[in-house]
Amino acid sequence: MQVAQAAQIQQLAEPPVRKRPSLASTRDRQEAVAAMTTDVKLLLAGCAIALVAGLGFMAFGPKPAPVPSLLGYVDAPPPPRPAATPEPKPPFKLPWWR
Repeated sequence: MQVAQAAQIQQLAEPPVRKRPSLASTRDRQEAVAAMTTDVKLLLAGCAIALVAGLGFMAFGPKPAPVPSLLGYVDAPPPPRPAATPEPKPPFKLPWWR
């Protein structure tokens, strides 16, 4: 009898653990879809179709032609470097000039 009462008191002392609700339940999604106008639904459907078509084209579309390897081909060298300009010299002697 005392064990049963102790278990009952222990159960009442601990708060029940509640499961955290999901961010978007099924009912919330259904309400959101029901609240959308037809043009928004068509826009979402068009975006989904375009996304699937684009991914399908990238995965299963035509492959680009391979670039032929050119063994022995050498690019032209860069143009010659222009001659360096000499440091400027003043036409007459200045005390602060090197």
